[in-house]
Amino acid sequence: MHLLIRLAVAIVLFAPNLVAQQVPLRAGVARVEITPSESMPMYGYANRKCGPGTGAHDPLHAKVLVLATGDARIAIVTLDLGSFVSERVQNVAAEKLGIPVVLLASSHTHSAPQFPMGPEEPSPYREGVERKILEAIRQASEPMFAARLAVGRGSMRLGYNRLLLRDDGRARALFDNLERIPYGPVDPELMLLRVDDESGKPRALLVHYAAHAVVLGPTNCKYSADYPGVMQAKVEAEMPGVQCMFVQGGAGDINPLFQGRTGRDGDDFETTRKLGELLAAEVLRARKGIQPVGELTGPIRFKSDVLKFAERWDKAKSLDVGITTVVIGHEIAIAAVPGEPMHKLQTAWKQRADSPFPLFYGYTTTSGHPWPGYIPDLRSAAYGGYGADVTTRIEPGAGEAIVERHFLNLYGLLGMWRDTPGRP
Repeated sequence: MHLLIRLAVAIVLFAPNLVAQQVPLRAGVARVEITPSESMPMYGYANRKCGPGTGAHDPLHAKVLVLATGDARIAIVTLDLGSFVSERVQNVAAEKLGIPVVLLASSHTHSAPQFPMGPEEPSPYREGVERKILEAIRQASEPMFAARLAVGRGSMRLGYNRLLLRDDGRARALFDNLERIPYGPVDPELMLLRVDDESGKPRALLVHYAAHAVVLGPTNCKYSADYPGVMQAKVEAEMPGVQCMFVQGGAGDINPLFQGRTGRDGDDFETTRKLGELLAAEVLRARKGIQPVGELTGPIRFKSDVLKFAERWDKAKSLDVGITTVVIGHEIAIAAVPGEPMHKLQTAWKQRADSPFPLFYGYTTTSGHPWPGYIPDLRSAAYGGYGADVTTRIEPGAGEAIVERHFLNLYGLLGMWRDTPGRP
């Protein structure tokens, strides 16, 4: 709770001066490898065909971008992990590094290690990852460089909606789609946030896209960042000196159209490479249309909340869901949502947010509260299927309530809520 109090104080300190003004931006980047050094259980598949991890096909990374305006700082940390919750990272970053908000954004690769999340369950791997993340945040925040932001959009349909309506009037999941039939709806848009230094040289490129990182199926037992790792490596090879970072969106109901299900490592990793390079090609094409934001017209502002929802199946229980809304100037608005939100919640934020560049960060924790699992939209919750009523704990309507709270926070951060009525 003391973390939430600090965040509320930070809002008071950073939010009062909402008159448009040019605000200098500083940034810093860092990265660290987090591939396990030992064999561990694998994440994500209940029916995995093999045992613990047998080694690494490609490295797993944590990548850090720290942004600052004046004394206001945030850190965006992208992780080649299935999910990650850490109250320790949030508290230590706030208390020792002066960064009160850390967005821990997992790509949700199912080829990462599985490890205990709760502090009551010791996990040397989790504790090592926490240490590495905090050190990378420290490196990224000292020293920092004068920075400018640029934004862009692209579009490529590399996913399908796995919740298919069946003859009985209910939806069920289609996990494997080897025919690559583009079942819909999906959100095919990718969004790019580039960070340049004062000379105009790009230093970081954040790629935001929504599709489950499950090209590799339940026969794979090698650690891998899946298609997001391929995309990032390809972009970094084409843009020397740039740290490419992947942020997963509302992918709770979206699977990739390319799937490696042969059980042969060579073939399945080749399929992963193809999808990752297709996404990289669209990123590299779309970067040509990136437009500079220019001087920010306001500081970095943020608001964190903990929302309480009933358990869907056991009303005597409840779930606490920690969310954070971030505004960078008046130009960029980020809705950070933990767990696995479905794509309609992302499109609702993007369509309705009063921001030139609205970003919906799914699989992103900003508190130490337990991972909430799937967060379906109302219609999906009603029709059911995997993630919509099966394996879902949160009450119907929670997804929309989360998005509405982000809108409430956004208008507050933009200075729209007044103490007295306006003009008639």
